[in-house]
Amino acid sequence: MAEAMRIALAVPHPRLGAVAANAAALLEARAGAARQGAALLLAPLASLSGAPAAALACFPDFRAACEVALARLAAATADGGPGLVVGLPWAEGAVLHEGLALLEGGRVVARRACHRLSAAQDGVFAPGPSPGPLAFRGLRLGLMAGADLDDPAVPETLAETGAELLVSLSATPFRREPADRAIDRAVPRVVETGLPLLALNLHAAQGEAIWPGGGFALNADCALAARWPEAANGLWLTDWRAGPQGWACAPQPLPPLEAEPARLWRALAFALAEAVARGGFSGVLVDPAQGEAAALCAALAAPLLVWPAEAAGAEAGHAREAALWAEAEARRALLVNAADKTALALGEGHRAGHFAPLRDLFRTELAALAVAHGLPAPPGDAGTEGLLRGLLEEHKGVDALAAGGYDPGEVPELWRRMAGAAGSRRRAPEGPRLSRHGFGRDPIGHGFTHATTE
Repeated sequence: MAEAMRIALAVPHPRLGAVAANAAALLEARAGAARQGAALLLAPLASLSGAPAAALACFPDFRAACEVALARLAAATADGGPGLVVGLPWAEGAVLHEGLALLEGGRVVARRACHRLSAAQDGVFAPGPSPGPLAFRGLRLGLMAGADLDDPAVPETLAETGAELLVSLSATPFRREPADRAIDRAVPRVVETGLPLLALNLHAAQGEAIWPGGGFALNADCALAARWPEAANGLWLTDWRAGPQGWACAPQPLPPLEAEPARLWRALAFALAEAVARGGFSGVLVDPAQGEAAALCAALAAPLLVWPAEAAGAEAGHAREAALWAEAEARRALLVNAADKTALALGEGHRAGHFAPLRDLFRTELAALAVAHGLPAPPGDAGTEGLLRGLLEEHKGVDALAAGGYDPGEVPELWRRMAGAAGSRRRAPEGPRLSRHGFGRDPIGHGFTHATTE
């Protein structure tokens, strides 16, 4: 049995589908972990494939590329240096899985498929069996992939079958919640199992998803021994030692928690920068005609090359949209649409653009962001947005909203406007999903008019 182990964690910032480049980044991280004396290097779910992998995983050539890269990574571990855990999809016969692979001694020692599937995985991947512990150099690892930590039965099974350290490697999207909420969700698992826990999340952005990164170590007494900040890249080293009460992580200085609105601003800027980089654009084109929200988008893109659109001779409507597309193409620029959640709900504004970074924020929320960064605040209607929140996020009906002080005649009209704008929303560009109630692929037309109890 081992008495001490240094475990390194890597946040390699993978790109979806760029398997060879992702593997190279993992090899570089492993070399750094070896220089730091680590016995094991952990990388999050999708660290080899990139995320979200569901669509690409259906193609056998993509899975084959992942297997070639995995074999290359496994071969590297024959040098006696750190073992490696990476995330990727694979097939078992006709069944697709996404999960983690443990590489050690020049081979793939084991794979652990996600037992609990997220919404992004469901329908493509099949759940794996509830996992058992893996022996690694005298330490029995309770390896959990993706959302497995959210299922109390998974860590409980690992504890009952001899795991000594719970390890959660996930790809949990960014949500507008306190930065330490992930730790709060993990504490019950530690209490229930009496085991320490080491967790790491993916750091990437693709389409509507942002994965914020970050990690933490909880000892068996639920004490927070270490925390890795969101958006931090590079290597994170943790030192573990076995004692009479089991394994424990050596305490580290804890970085301060990032507060709103700085956390939200950073996530939005990261998503916008990734959209430019991953799309091969030279910079960002912003339409000043979209007012204060356009200025906010330009500020988010400040580290990049930003052009204000000219759209000469086009005042509004389709002519202006066509002019914006032409200018974006001429500059090889990402055309940013400054539409917000209020505009999408009501079908306001033009639809031109590659990316809409503000689309899951109400106008009053944009105002708070703008004020925090010394920018003019977009005008908002708190009453209308209160009704929209009640309908979209609190799922209240007309009677409940009327009881809360809103005009019962105004609610059905707002509902009709939202339903009528569904087709317009489908033409709007994608953007980061920041809440659990962002607009998705809602139906273009339906027969329901408003939520009355009559």
